[in-house]
Parts: sequence; structure tokens; C-alpha cells
Amino acid sequence: MVLLAAAGMTGCSDKGKPTVKAPTPAQQPKSALTSTVTGTAAQAKPEEKSAVIYAYNPAGRRDPFTPIIIKEEKKAQAGTRPPLERYPINEFKLAGIVWGGLGYHAMLEGPDGKGYFIRVGTKIGPNQGVVKKITQNSMMIEEKYKDPAGEMNRKEIIIELRKKQEGMP
Repeated sequence: MVLLAAAGMTGCSDKGKPTVKAPTPAQQPKSALTSTVTGTAAQAKPEEKSAVIYAYNPAGRRDPFTPIIIKEEKKAQAGTRPPLERYPINEFKLAGIVWGGLGYHAMLEGPDGKGYFIRVGTKIGPNQGVVKKITQNSMMIEEKYKDPAGEMNRKEIIIELRKKQEGMP
């Protein structure tokens, strides 16, 4: 019975006891703040050791700072274009036109001094001009280009065969 009386006196109720609350950071002195911070940091250290550290491996991935859209001009500088597409159309000279069973073929002299045989459908010039028509005296090239408004336009360039000068035999 003595035990029951002692248990009844202590009881489970804390109504009679004053509660102790932790002071807010504004109420704590600076020395208490540092001890609280260091106390939590000391507790967090064992958790950090068990955490996995992430390491980035860039192998096989693209560089995020390189542009996604590569202009054709940069590709052309690599020297991958054929000789007919490296020089502007106005730098070529129409040296002759040959025709036969396979149709008309034109012979152009490039600015590099070399001769090129071309036919209808051949690409020429840096702006991807296409030979559309070859006749006995001329050659017609069609170039597509964007105007300042952003619309695609076509330009026809006609190169005529030079006629012999009057004084020349």
C-alpha cells in the first residue's frame, strides 16, 4: 500500500510543475547561440559522412556552353565545300559550251585558274546557286536568298559566252 500511495502522489500529471521553454534566438545571448550552432553541427557531422558525395562525369555528354544551332558559314570554313562552291559566281568565266548526245555542258574557268565542266543541276557559288539552263551562247544560274524581311527570293544570273572581238581572227 505504501507503494500505491507513493505512486499516487507522484502521478503522471505535470500540471503542478512549471514548464521550461527554450528561449528564442533573439532572447539568447551570443555565446548561447554559438554553443547551440556548434552543438547541432557536431550532431550533423556523423550524418554527412554516411551521405554519398556526387561527382559529375562529363564523358559522352555535350558541352552546355556550345551553341545548338551552327551556322553554315562556319561549316564552310572547314574546307569541306567543293571548289565550285567556294568562290562567288561573278569570279567564274564562261570559257566554252559543248553540246552533243548528252546535252549541253559548260566549261568554266575559276579564280584559281582551273577549269570545271558543269551541267544542268550543278551547284555553284557560296549561296548554293544551281545551274538551271545551258544554251549555245549562255548559262543561267538560279540563287535563293533571304531578303531583310526574312522571305526567300530567287535571283537569276545569266552568264553569256564572250564573243570574239572584231580585230581578232
